[in-house]
Amino acid sequence: MSYLGKYKQMPLTFEKLKRLDVHLKEEGYSLDNDLGLILHSDYYSYFVTPYDVITFASIGCDGIHFGLLTDFGTVSSLEDAFVVCISPMDFGSHIKIVARNIREFVSLICTMKDAGSISNFNYFKEEEDYLNLIKDLKQEEIENEEFVKRTNYVVEKVINTIGCEIIDDVYHYVERKVKTEREKQTILPTLDGFGIIALENVNRNYNIFKIEKDMIINLNEMEKFFNSATPESKLAFIRDAQFTCLISDEIELKELVINEMIKLGLTDEVDRLKNIDD
Repeated sequence: MSYLGKYKQMPLTFEKLKRLDVHLKEEGYSLDNDLGLILHSDYYSYFVTPYDVITFASIGCDGIHFGLLTDFGTVSSLEDAFVVCISPMDFGSHIKIVARNIREFVSLICTMKDAGSISNFNYFKEEEDYLNLIKDLKQEEIENEEFVKRTNYVVEKVINTIGCEIIDDVYHYVERKVKTEREKQTILPTLDGFGIIALENVNRNYNIFKIEKDMIINLNEMEKFFNSATPESKLAFIRDAQFTCLISDEIELKELVINEMIKLGLTDEVDRLKNIDD
């Protein structure tokens, strides 16, 4: 199967980056060596990678990777999908939405000049955290003039190719603009901070199956929940169960979840779930 599922092809911004990377390598540069961004044309995932995320890049360290949030296949275009950062080694703070779309994600890369630094955002909340990180990065630039020349050259090429802009206030962008826009879309909270969007424009009572790390789920109660819950409530459970690693740890629960996902028509997500295990 294609890991893209119903979407068939990656967004145009990604394809532009791929073509640019080819040209950069011909000149002795690359997105990898000079910005720390490795583009992936195949599915790249860990057990904590959300099933409705289509991965597209990594940094080549600690399994840190980036993906497009499809909201279980409801996003009309991958070009408009939120971008998430997944840092498997930072359990508990291993997932965060960092950009409203892939084009703005590229703006973030050009602003930070280092893809790896974005993984720090996963456990940042305060403005001071962002300011300190940017201060440290600028100090590193002062100490490495040759590297700065290379990076600035690549950043200029990326900006000209994608048509993106440098972000003036990274803290405000990530913690205010991105977060606020996402919260406006969601009707149910989830432990990973993504939330669940409404699948239908109707008022419903949404049941919540509360999950905690290392809890033992009563499978009979789980089945009763699935038999009566709204699709949105079921998706919230799936997000939370994966976030706390319960799905990867409990075989019987995993089978129940897969069956329910199939009933919901989430064949792409089921394929990704199984691919993670493979």
